[in-house]
Amino acid sequence: MAIKRVTLLGADGELGPAILTALLHANFEITVLKRANSSSPDNYPSNVKVAKVDEAFTVSDLTPLLRGQDALVITIKGTQVDLQRRLADAAVAAGVQRLIPADFGSCDSASAHAQQLVPLFGAKTQLRSYLTELAEKHKSFSWTAVVGGHFFDWRAEFLHLYPKEMRADILGKGDVRSSYSTLSRVGEATARVLSKLDETKNRVVYVQSFSITQDQILKAFEKASGKEWAVETFDPTEYEKTWVKKRDEGDKEAIENLVFMLGALESDWTKKEGFAMKLLELEDESLDEVVGRCWEMWT
Repeated sequence: MAIKRVTLLGADGELGPAILTALLHANFEITVLKRANSSSPDNYPSNVKVAKVDEAFTVSDLTPLLRGQDALVITIKGTQVDLQRRLADAAVAAGVQRLIPADFGSCDSASAHAQQLVPLFGAKTQLRSYLTELAEKHKSFSWTAVVGGHFFDWRAEFLHLYPKEMRADILGKGDVRSSYSTLSRVGEATARVLSKLDETKNRVVYVQSFSITQDQILKAFEKASGKEWAVETFDPTEYEKTWVKKRDEGDKEAIENLVFMLGALESDWTKKEGFAMKLLELEDESLDEVVGRCWEMWT
């Protein structure tokens, strides 16, 4: 049955607003789910409903709020696996058809190397397994993970770009292709998934704005700025060793830097079996146009 009513949890986060915009543009009826004690204002378009739940997010509290909803999209932190399990249990109990978990990037969570370096990806894979079990037991329930690689227009520093200083960090020769997605592309892909239920059922779909190298990113920003940037180059093997050691020492920046490396070197979705751009009827974006917007936003 076609999806009409969609509940979105995490509408006020980093990715949530882009997904909310895309869902509204696709004419879904949206309910924003949020904590009853949330400090974020309910500043949503007038046609968006708001449902509030106790911060414990129990299955018994969630189930009646999800009853009558066709889909649940989750954009909270991917580390909140136990909460997402409860949301999935409540979705099944409420008769929700499709769940999209918080599993949007930056690399393939199923990768053994990614799981070895970053515990988060092991947790995401465990959640996929749990959703698969639920879908096998309850045929009316299904799930889709939408993976877009690094969020290109989120934070420049996350991509190791420093626009105000006009400098960048490059791993190796900067010639490895990886997939990147703008926040709006992830939102658009999410909406398309909910319009293509059979084709996206119980699987991971990989999408992108473009598949490019770090060197191409650097050249695009040099073009946008009109100046040559300073570059610091890192040997990938030594970079990984350094940040694994710092991770084990408790360095708070280590995980983010390891995620950056994985996304920059091991995330070319064009080579994946689940590459879904054609399926979702999406086209690559223009790197120069996206970089131009980022340059204006970040400087």
